[in-house]
Amino acid sequence: MIGQILAIARNTLREAVRNKLFATLGFFALGMLGLTLAVSSASLHEEVRLMKDVGLFLISTFSVLIAVFTGVNLVYKELERKTIYTVMPKPIWRWQFLVGKYLGLAATMAVQVAVMIAVLGGLIPLVGGEIGVELWQAGWLVYAEVCIVLAVALVFSSFSTPFLSGLLTVGVFVVGRFADVLSTLRLGKPEDRTELTEGISATVRAVAQVVPDLSIYDVTPQLVYGTPLTAGYVLEASALAGTYVVLCLGLAAVLFHRRDFT
Repeated sequence: MIGQILAIARNTLREAVRNKLFATLGFFALGMLGLTLAVSSASLHEEVRLMKDVGLFLISTFSVLIAVFTGVNLVYKELERKTIYTVMPKPIWRWQFLVGKYLGLAATMAVQVAVMIAVLGGLIPLVGGEIGVELWQAGWLVYAEVCIVLAVALVFSSFSTPFLSGLLTVGVFVVGRFADVLSTLRLGKPEDRTELTEGISATVRAVAQVVPDLSIYDVTPQLVYGTPLTAGYVLEASALAGTYVVLCLGLAAVLFHRRDFT
């Protein structure tokens, strides 16, 4: 069972590395980090802060974009190339196929995030900054967030088209990033609220409670000001990410199992 999953994961990793769009986005992100170095060098006594702030933003943004693209195309490409018809007759469960695909993409994203964090770590000293443990903590939490987004994309790709899956995944990401604010949203002043505004507020709060809370993975202020996170915070955020991933993979497996490939 484990061997079959790992075999699919290795094959997915090789395919992802060969993907031209993946390589293009990756090199573009690295180029943007280099551009950040040039821009921060022109700032007045804010070089280190700008480098860390913009650098982490770029790493997070491009990593999420790559995760969305690869995740929503996971099942679609197998159907388009008809390779899934050669896999399904073999003694392998559909959930094993899905988990193997996810692990392969997660491994690919781990390499990509690690390389970009390492590049950022190499650029920071060039503007007079110091590299602390907070940089790698931020990188780990970026990767945890990417794993969640990848799992969410996998859920939508199990039953929908890549375009719609991409829109839904980006929507979940945006809401999740602002979940801490949206969960307490109240539209208008108390004296101006109507049934309509209260209904909209309640709907938004309900959605914010359902989607994964991704705001806890945005630790840019800690990185900018060199404040290490506590081990408890990192462990709790990692455990929560693992829970989200398991739940999403379980849901994706159920949807994928019910999908008709004929």
